[in-house]
Amino acid sequence: MPALPLPEDVFLEAFARAPTRELAPGQVLLAAGAPADEVFNILDGMLMMSRTGSDGRRQVLSFLFRDNFIGLTTADRYYFTIQAVTPARVACRPRADFESRLLRDPEADRTFRNMTLRVLEDLLDKIYSLGQRTALERLAVFLLYLRHSRRLADGLVEDGSPALGDVSLPMTREDIADYLGLQKETVSRSFGQLEKRGLIRRLDSHRVQLLDLGRLRALAGVVDFASPQRLPRS
Repeated sequence: MPALPLPEDVFLEAFARAPTRELAPGQVLLAAGAPADEVFNILDGMLMMSRTGSDGRRQVLSFLFRDNFIGLTTADRYYFTIQAVTPARVACRPRADFESRLLRDPEADRTFRNMTLRVLEDLLDKIYSLGQRTALERLAVFLLYLRHSRRLADGLVEDGSPALGDVSLPMTREDIADYLGLQKETVSRSFGQLEKRGLIRRLDSHRVQLLDLGRLRALAGVVDFASPQRLPRS
């Protein structure tokens, strides 16, 4: 299963005394095909979930942040690969222990099922947000997605917080391209076009500043990533 946000009162304590693992950028936490015998909670850093087809082409499925829960699947083996994008730290628990916890605690099981439904809604939202979009619109959606994810991870309740204007891009252009279904060169050109339009400013190769959130949302066609509030179509 992809990432799940963790309600503090139900799941975080399950990882409170769990062993932790330090990851260097690029290091694989779990690989597709490996036995699915552990679950994880991200404590720090950014990770990336991907899947590679038999033809060798890779699809980046998601970027994962603090308090994302990963690793639980109905299969006996992982069907996705998760690796660190930045230095990261995760808490680890045996899958059997976590599943036993759900069996013993009806409230935890009910909350987990609700979270699973929200993940499904988020996946449908992603399809909506990226489908039938131009390259420029997809990149706008991606920047809003990172802004939204940072807001959740940092606990920034106020949408207008100035800190949300700076978006970190620790992943490579190839990672972004494989997430958006574009060519790497197209991603680079699209960054240039957004900057030329005055929507962003590239501070360096791994950081951009969002200059006009309203126009960026209008270009993306969404108020924010993972939000059901859509701008009306013209």
